[in-house]
Amino acid sequence: MLTAPPVVIVGAGIVGLACAAHLQRRGHPVTLIDPEPPGSQCSSGNAGMLSRASCVPLGLPGLSRKVPGWLLDPAGPLVIRPSYAAAIAPWLWRFWRSTSMARVNQIANALHALLDPTIVKWRDLAHWAGVPDLVRQEGYAFAYRSREAFEGDALGRRLRQERGIRIATLEGGMVREFDPALSPGITHLVVLPEQGHVVNPLRLAQALARRLSEGGARFVTARVRGFDLADGHVRRVLTDAEPVEAGAVVVAAGAYAKPLAAELGANVPLDTERGYHVMLSEPSVVPRIPVCDGAAKWFVTPMEEGLRVAGTVEFAGLDADPDWRRADHMLGGIRRMLPGLTFGAVERWMGRRPSMPDSLPVIGRAPRASNAFFAFGHGHVGVAGAAPTGEIIAALVAGERPFIDPAPYAAARFA
Repeated sequence: MLTAPPVVIVGAGIVGLACAAHLQRRGHPVTLIDPEPPGSQCSSGNAGMLSRASCVPLGLPGLSRKVPGWLLDPAGPLVIRPSYAAAIAPWLWRFWRSTSMARVNQIANALHALLDPTIVKWRDLAHWAGVPDLVRQEGYAFAYRSREAFEGDALGRRLRQERGIRIATLEGGMVREFDPALSPGITHLVVLPEQGHVVNPLRLAQALARRLSEGGARFVTARVRGFDLADGHVRRVLTDAEPVEAGAVVVAAGAYAKPLAAELGANVPLDTERGYHVMLSEPSVVPRIPVCDGAAKWFVTPMEEGLRVAGTVEFAGLDADPDWRRADHMLGGIRRMLPGLTFGAVERWMGRRPSMPDSLPVIGRAPRASNAFFAFGHGHVGVAGAAPTGEIIAALVAGERPFIDPAPYAAARFA
């Protein structure tokens, strides 16, 4: 008896693993191809947020007025390496074109539709993988050191509230009543009580990979080089090892997806926003809930292995060496946020977020192959968007209608 060719997922990060999980649960054989261990790259080092509230795109009206100050501030949330300025210019142009208020509202609606069910869908997958304890719903907060900084984020709060996100604002002494660990210098704390987070993103990815293996999934350690196409179908996935026969293909290759998408007919403006973290072992204090520095735009998240401070954006391409000063700036910032903090070992990390200039991922069918699908470009919402994306992809592979309309995420928006 012949076995049907598997659905081949290119990429074993959190998005690829979620796609594989939903496909396997529907009865599809799956093969995942990645040169690195499952979940070990960008999926392992993020802030772990399962944010229903991340419906606010990065590009907002008036942002261009803030960028020069950020670029001049070594500890600011954005760095563009001079050697990469020309290469990133077309991406930045598209980014700027997405900052009109009309387009911002469209993007916010699409992000909200994708991310609103993230906690429910992740609870389901985490239970299936045997790690329900990793998903928490305790809320998170934005911390500000001045009324000016607080009011500077007013549009983001309005976009969230218009989409039903609960928000509470604490001022002055109410901040330390809520969390005595926070600095007296924090004047405003914006609490979003419905949000969630993952206390160990790598362990979540590893649990999914283990459950997939137990269900018969095959993991291939290789780098995908292209596709064998015939009559509008992908027949085989070509790697730097042996080719892999495919009944269908899902490109979930994160920051490395652009040339693969191009071979399948989509010229997408994908680039990489490099992010950093510092992991602090044995912290003497931790915030009550995850907290984002409202000005510097990094998150501090209590995790199983300690306290993680993660964030910032650096445009430098895929291959440039890390600039560990970016991590060290966050280390200085967390000392100011939590003035009583002491800790043991410090681990520094850098990862590559696959980001689109309109803050929306690419999800849907590939133009040149009826059995090929895209699931990449999630930027800052990779963990939150992974479980919903996996469900969308599984429905599309089966020829069914997904739980939301995938049209806003189609690669064709860049045609």
